[in-house]
Amino acid sequence: MDSVLSSLTHAADDGLLPRGSAVLLAVSGGADSMALLAGAAELAPETGWILSIGHVHHGWRGRAADRDLAFVAEHARRLSLPFFSRRRDAREESRRLGLSPEAGARRVRYGALHEMAREAGAERIATAHQRDDRIESHLLARRRRGGLASLAGPRERRADGVVRPILRVSRREILEFLAARSLAWRRDASNGDLRLDRNRLRREISGLDDGEIDEVLGRIERLARLRDRVDAEFEGLLRARILVGRNLVVVDAALLERAPAELRRRAVTECGAPFAGAGKAPVTGRERERIVELLGRGGDFHFEAGRRIRFRRRGGRFEVRRAPEATGRKKGNNRRDGSVILGDRRESPV
Repeated sequence: MDSVLSSLTHAADDGLLPRGSAVLLAVSGGADSMALLAGAAELAPETGWILSIGHVHHGWRGRAADRDLAFVAEHARRLSLPFFSRRRDAREESRRLGLSPEAGARRVRYGALHEMAREAGAERIATAHQRDDRIESHLLARRRRGGLASLAGPRERRADGVVRPILRVSRREILEFLAARSLAWRRDASNGDLRLDRNRLRREISGLDDGEIDEVLGRIERLARLRDRVDAEFEGLLRARILVGRNLVVVDAALLERAPAELRRRAVTECGAPFAGAGKAPVTGRERERIVELLGRGGDFHFEAGRRIRFRRRGGRFEVRRAPEATGRKKGNNRRDGSVILGDRRESPV
């Protein structure tokens, strides 16, 4: 059995894509997603999967994107699978939220996929991320000084039902799978745009030998295991201790001070998340590391991130709130420790 079918069979056996489950396949028309579609359709009689296809038109690439949509719709018709599509303006979303084109496209894509999954009654959304995507994400995160979550690459399983069943299949194996079945796919001309970080990285990765690839993958696997361990520890030790109000987050500072650095990193991100802009992290990597360092020292501090989020330790409390300038309130509105102004009322943060 080839790598694509082997990975999908494993996904059925280990519960990533449970046998008999309803699955929305995210199909762009590119090689990776066409391999996911063909492999899942081939195995469906054996696994009992109830398949449907979701396609997102991002509103750029003009007629080429229209042809992508028609191409995927035709394959759905040939396979007699339900087909869903959504049109979104990723460029406008990026401008509106101040995101990069890639981040804007990712945001609208997942929003549209979840909408289609609800319409289809699908329990899982399967995307076609593969082994080379893991390498790209890792190297990109290193350049951007990303934290553990991004350094470990795409997750095989997300809490929102998105799964990546062919994450360990290489691009070469995918092309061999398609060639063996004489299957066509759509080529995205924007993949040659070297203004995009990922496209430049793809060229670099193509120059790596097998030994270098194995070394990078080994590092990613170790980071992924560490991320899973940190996730479990965070949920068990810290999640319930983070108290979230409308405009204030509070957690036991001594607990964070004693926690390992990776747990503090996760806590800083989680505490700042309610105040972050859509599609954005609450702090940069450099800001996060500074706050983690200050928490570990044990003393009081006051740190305001460039995204207008204020982090402060006062005695036994670590507090996070939006800076007054970002909310339009005058400084000094929060007159008592532990109280938050909500409209014209003073309430506790929890």
